[in-house]
Amino acid sequence: MTRRGRLPVPGQRILRSVIAVWLCFAVYLLRGRHGIPLYSALAVLQAMQPTTRAMRPVVRKRLIGTLIGAAWGLLLLLIELRLISDGVPDELLHYVLVGLFTGIVLYSTVLMKLTEAAYFSTVVFLVITINHIGDANPYVYAFNRLLDTAIGLGLAEIVNRARLPRLRNTDILFASEIEGTLLDGHGVLPPFSRIELNHLLADGAKFTLATTETQATVRELLPGVELRWPVVTMDGAALYDMQSMKYLRTVPMERETAERLIGWAQENELPFFANGVRDDLLIVHISELTNDAIRELYERKRRSPYRNFVRGQADRFEDIIYLLTLDRTEKLEAACARLEAEPWAAGLRLVRSKSAFEGYTTLKIYDKNSSREAMLRELEKLLEARETVTFGPAGSGADVEITSPEKDQAARELSRRYEPVSLKGWRNMFRR
Repeated sequence: MTRRGRLPVPGQRILRSVIAVWLCFAVYLLRGRHGIPLYSALAVLQAMQPTTRAMRPVVRKRLIGTLIGAAWGLLLLLIELRLISDGVPDELLHYVLVGLFTGIVLYSTVLMKLTEAAYFSTVVFLVITINHIGDANPYVYAFNRLLDTAIGLGLAEIVNRARLPRLRNTDILFASEIEGTLLDGHGVLPPFSRIELNHLLADGAKFTLATTETQATVRELLPGVELRWPVVTMDGAALYDMQSMKYLRTVPMERETAERLIGWAQENELPFFANGVRDDLLIVHISELTNDAIRELYERKRRSPYRNFVRGQADRFEDIIYLLTLDRTEKLEAACARLEAEPWAAGLRLVRSKSAFEGYTTLKIYDKNSSREAMLRELEKLLEARETVTFGPAGSGADVEITSPEKDQAARELSRRYEPVSLKGWRNMFRR
């Protein structure tokens, strides 16, 4: 049951598994009821995965395991046929040989460096040798066992790739915020959204993020999402390639402005994180942490392997991308009023947001020339996209505003816009 007491809607994997099992029985009937459809159905259920990429290693293990197990099982049965009289096997000798050959099967997978297929090999071997010792022609069963498995794996491959005819809008850049858009009410990316996003990315969708977060937070919030394209981070102040782990572009503050800004924070006794980029590393200069809220924030962030915290005053002001301060609302607003009165502050962009800590406000300060829109335009040119479609929470002004993130609305809307159903897309009826 879901949190609201409603049963969840069956997912694509369940529906595809049902169809594939039906096809196993259909093939069995078309073959004149030859073979054992159970083995085809088992192969289908094991091979069916959320993505075609995830299915390949499972199919490989299953097929190789079946070949190895069937070969050893056939060999043992043929040996025993030479050792028995009147076609009746000696039970004790049979069990001794089965146990011995089980070790041989496992050891053979080690020698062939195919240990990932060890389990399937032994299962097939035991099924053949225990259930079919009395068969006059055991090789016929071994062949049919291979054929049944191959039929199941083939049907799984077809069903897992098949879909309605759809167009692919590979020339559109889709950019999404994270909070209030992709994450549910508990701050977690739902499993369906993760699977669907990876489906679309593997299929060629130019999907990226345009967020206020750093690349470190992106990794923490979206584990398992294989982001292929550069992401716009720090509210448009940086463009980061998740694959090469390099910053393609940043918009740092001018050295003199950054130096004055840090002086302003110190004069107003505001604790701060000064985020900068040096040699493609995120360096976070931290001041004295003078309130409980920012100390708690620091404790949450400092364990990340993608951030590098440095205590003390920033020594290279040309590296500063943005400054974050977190303090009581009244104190921060008074300090902001003094900052905005400074003539040099005209080169800055101030972004206030409500903090998770009651009575506190978060302030992020960027160079005025940085913006998500400008960085997205650069990314659009880089990826040769003809247009950009943005996704954001309700009231954000994004092209697509998400009102129900807990229902995977963003992932479903992305899928609908990237690959709309159309007969013109008949060439795309099978996933690559």
